Amino acid sequence: MTNQATNQQGVPCPECDFSIPTTLPILLSGEPIVCPMCGLALHVDTEKSADSLKLIRNLHEATQQVEETKKQWL
Repeated sequence: MTNQATNQQGVPCPECDFSIPTTLPILLSGEPIVCPMCGLALHVDTEKSADSLKLIRNLHEATQQVEETKKQWL
């Protein structure tokens, strides 16, 4: 999910193989993820992906907590 050269987070487009930039909040939003190269809209099946989305939500919350803790110490 990471482009090694740029450290850009993304998902490979199944149509054109372009790395679609994305973030945890975008994945959790329920909105389609649109490829900026070819325009393909990817929709997350929230029912089939419920377990994965729960893990992503937990990761996002933990990441936010780490960032808040870092701010307190800097």
